[in-house]
Amino acid sequence: MLNTKLGRFALQLAFSLGVLGAFVFYLYNNSDKYLELLNISKTGVLALFLLSLTFPLLSGLQNTYLYRGLGLTEFSHRDGYLITAVATLVNQLPVPGGIISRGYYLKHMHNLSYAKYISSTIALFFCYLTINGLIGMGVLLYWVLIKRIAIPYILLIAFTIMAACILIFWLPLERIRLTEKIRQWAHQAVDGWTAISRNRNLLFKLTFLQATLVGLLSLRYWIAFHMLSQNVSLGQTLLFASASILTQLISIAPGGLGVRETIVASVASALGFDASVSVVAVGLDRLVITIMIVLTGWVSSIILGKQISNISSETV
Repeated sequence: MLNTKLGRFALQLAFSLGVLGAFVFYLYNNSDKYLELLNISKTGVLALFLLSLTFPLLSGLQNTYLYRGLGLTEFSHRDGYLITAVATLVNQLPVPGGIISRGYYLKHMHNLSYAKYISSTIALFFCYLTINGLIGMGVLLYWVLIKRIAIPYILLIAFTIMAACILIFWLPLERIRLTEKIRQWAHQAVDGWTAISRNRNLLFKLTFLQATLVGLLSLRYWIAFHMLSQNVSLGQTLLFASASILTQLISIAPGGLGVRETIVASVASALGFDASVSVVAVGLDRLVITIMIVLTGWVSSIILGKQISNISSETV
């Protein structure tokens, strides 16, 4: 068992380093091209950094509202921010462990069962996937019905499928042929959704915050693309941001390295933009936000570590 875990870790580490090396090599080979395009401005970099600071705050609010809704009435906004910052930092490691670290903290500090935590996390992912899909569909339908702009229908189909993920909460799972692992995963999502959907006020807050995060991410992309002299609209970057949630489905590389770039580049390519430039734009955004993640996550991990050690010493 130990050898299996070590082998899996080595494989993930090698894959992560390979993706990172390929990305650096790509930038090196195309440095002349992007140095001509890149219009580095202190204002643009500062705007990206300031925008990135809002993400752990808003995601922290999501966590606070969610766990209070699950019965942790003593869960504070400070707790929400700290576990979000630490989980995001841990996800940058070769083996992403943000979900594990957050579950460990909630179990030891607030006695939230792992089953309840996992079910609510899965349910929330499908909920957010639906919201992002609806936002993408809204942009595309606005272009077609109001602006009379031709759109790539593959994007409309993709975002419709994302929005349709809400149906998992009402599907007759017992009548559908699924593997036991997928069936168990789906049932956990349904159980988590039941706990969340009973509180309409909670559901509204989580939906509003998720839509806000998508809007702010699209603004980050808009700034990054314009720093590369790419004339994108906010509607287009809203599609990029809505599709970015799919990064959470594939977490082999740290922080979804290479995955988010591929997803955005695919959507950008379907809209007629240069896929290679799109990869660099997302990489530019990643560079700035990683600085924020390291700074806030490092400080938050120290604070949470002291909290957990204090609780442990009290129970001994």
